[in-house]
Parts: sequence; C-alpha cells; structure tokens
Amino acid sequence: MTKSRYYFSTRDLLTMAVLAALGGVVSTYVNAIGDFFQAWLGFAGTTQWAAGLHVLWLVLAVGITRKQGTGTITGLLKGGVEFLSGNTHGVLVVLIDVVAGILVDLALLPFQRARRPRAMTTAYCLAGGLASASNVFVFQLFAAVPADMLAMGAMLLVGGVAFASGVLLAGLLGRALLGALGRAGVIQEQATQPMGRWGYATFLTAAIVLTLGAGGYLYLRLQGPPVVRISGEVEAPYDYVLTDEMPTITIEERNLPGLIGTYTGVPLREIVARARPRANASAVLVKATDGYDFFISMTEVQSNERLILAHTGSGQQTSYRIAGASNSKAWVRNVMEIQVVAQAVVEVRGALHNAYPYNPDEWQFEMDNARLDLGYGVRKYQGVALGQVLEAMRPQDTATTVVLKSEEGQEATLPLDEVLADEHIRLFNFTTEQGIAFAVARDDGRVWLTNVVEIEVR
Repeated sequence: MTKSRYYFSTRDLLTMAVLAALGGVVSTYVNAIGDFFQAWLGFAGTTQWAAGLHVLWLVLAVGITRKQGTGTITGLLKGGVEFLSGNTHGVLVVLIDVVAGILVDLALLPFQRARRPRAMTTAYCLAGGLASASNVFVFQLFAAVPADMLAMGAMLLVGGVAFASGVLLAGLLGRALLGALGRAGVIQEQATQPMGRWGYATFLTAAIVLTLGAGGYLYLRLQGPPVVRISGEVEAPYDYVLTDEMPTITIEERNLPGLIGTYTGVPLREIVARARPRANASAVLVKATDGYDFFISMTEVQSNERLILAHTGSGQQTSYRIAGASNSKAWVRNVMEIQVVAQAVVEVRGALHNAYPYNPDEWQFEMDNARLDLGYGVRKYQGVALGQVLEAMRPQDTATTVVLKSEEGQEATLPLDEVLADEHIRLFNFTTEQGIAFAVARDDGRVWLTNVVEIEVR
C-alpha cells in the first residue's frame, strides 16, 4: 500500500470538518440550555454543567484520526462554524475553540504511545477537563480579571464545574463513543501517528504563538471607543464621555462565566434620561464594536437599579460594557452606541384562538442571534422562533397557512406545519432610520420577507 505524501489524509480532513460542523451547530443548543439553567437556578457554574459537550467533538476527532494536531485544527474549524452561525460572543469564540483544541493536543501528548484502555481513558478525561475549563478563563480574560479573592474563588468554582463536565461529557463519553465505533469496526484502536519530532514541535509552537498573538490583537482591537453615542428617539442626542458629573455605582457579579467580578459605572437610566427620550421610546439597542447588539426594554432601563454602563481604563483607553442586565445575553462588551428606538409591533391575526400583536420586548429571553443579510450587509440580528410565537397564540385546527405581509404590500406564504416544526424559521428584529423593523428568515440565511407588518394565519 502506497504511503500518502501528506500527513493528514482526505479522510482525516473530512472527519475533522464534519465533527467541527456538528460541534458548531450543537454548541448553539448547548448555549441555549445553559442559559435556561442559569435563569432557573441562578448561581455560579450553572451555565458550565454542559461545557464538556463543546469539547466532545475535538476529543472524537483526535480519537478517530489518532494524529497529532487534530485537536487544534478541529478547534479552529469549529470556532469558524460558530462564528459564522452568529454566536453571541463574536470572533472571540474562534479563539476559545482554538485554545481548547491546543489543550486537547497537549493533554494527549504524554499518552501518544499508550494503547491500554485505562491509560487512554485517563488521557481523554484529562484532555476533556482542561479544554472545557479553558473557556471560563479565556472569557474572564476578555471581561475583567477578578480584583478580589471572593471573585477569584467564584471563577475557580465555575472553572471546576467546567472541568468536571469535560471529564464526564468529553472524556468519558468520548472514550465510550470511540469504543463503540471500534467494536463496530468503524475505527481501529492504535497509537498516535507522530507528525515527526521537529514537525509537531514546530506545529504546536506556531499554533500557540499565533493564538497568543491573535488573542492580544483581539484584546486591543475589541476595546470599545472612549465615547458612546446616545442616539435615536431622543430630543437631545449626545456623545457620552465618562466624567465626574454623573454618579457611579458598583455592582458585583458572581454568576455569569466571563463576567465574574466587580463593575463600576453610571446607571443606564441616568445616561438615557440625559438625552430626553421621546414618548414613543420603548427600548434601547446597545451596539458593540464587534457587531454584536442587543435590545433592552425601556421598562428595564428605568426600573433595574443595577443596570449600568460599566467602564474600564481612563482617558482615550476607556471602554464600556453593559453590566447588571436581567438577561445574560444583554451583557454587551465594548459598547460604541446606545440607540433609543420607538415601539414597534407586528399585527398577528387570523385562525388563532388568542391572537395579539407581537411585541419583541415580551420575547427577549427566547431570542437568539444569527448572521443574515437583510439588505444592509451581513450582520447579527436577534430573532425568536416564529413557530413559538404562533404556538403561544394557539392556532385553530383548521389553520394551514401563514401569510406574511410587508409594509410595501408584498406577501410571502409558508405552510403552518413547517413553521411550527422548524425553530430555525425566526422573526428577526432590525433597526432602520425609522426605528425597529421585522423580517422573517431562517437562521441559515434564507430570507422570506423584510419590513413585515402583519402575520395572518389562515
């Protein structure tokens, strides 16, 4: 049999690509489950119980190919999939997955010649635990280094939960799945195929140096500007700059990974009130330098005393983030603009037992992000599953069709069964010069209609 001139075969590359794609897609649902547990239980570590499921795919890729460097490459591919699918952490998720992949490779390095089941189980558990815990510390590095022992202890607690999850859901589960594939004859148990003494050392060194360089670049590049524009439905738009004129408060956060610590800033309601919002203002859209944005209802802005525009640095090095929001997805870093938007709803009528207008404020916790082109280039938008909205309004037994109507008089038709069954068909919010507008699209990029003003079920 002729030996391939390339270290990674076509089969290896396809294996890594498929597992990276599966991992990237599954991570979206894992994040949603984590958010649910965070909202339900509300204490540190609840979002990390399933951290190992993010790393499982890297462990499987290494176990199937048994080649050095597989974890790093699969991590890079998986991060790319998550970023392109609209992960809320933006390009930072690529760095997180690459770090996890490097740690999987490094943890398995001492066991590269091992073939005994016990030794291999130990190797996969160590790799899964370290890689899973790393996301907590990478997030924290980009959020804020804990300034006190209690915050450091909380971060270590969350990291410990993630490590345990990695041991169980990436290490042990990964080992069990690989064993099942081996017994089925799909893969063969074998020692790791070395890249070469100097080849692998060069590969790992280059991967680590490039990752550290990219991390440093992102840390500087993603810092927000020292000025935040307050705009939109206000009488007196202005550029907010940190001064001693507005009182600051300090809040503590122990529950959210990557946000553990103490944050100081000006209450958001004070900042928005200074711009004199118009009577029709219903929400604020917080925009970040990395393209991420999130709506916060005006009700929360006015009532949540802990909701602040926190600041770090001073002078031209100042950057801002939203802290203290009730929704974990509203913790926006590197804020560059806060846009006050007018109330907007979509009229929903037809064959429904309980029809009422769709108001995005009421669905904030059910929303997720996707990267779409709604006529303004590819951007991140928030949206809720259209089927979930209609299900809450209880379609009548005779209903079969969903008719979308735009402000321009255009229409689009979808089968009701398809809408109810496919949670990827979403009702997205986006902003225009006139305020909030709506579009129905699939989170893979297909757009049915923009500027939707009415949804009729027939």
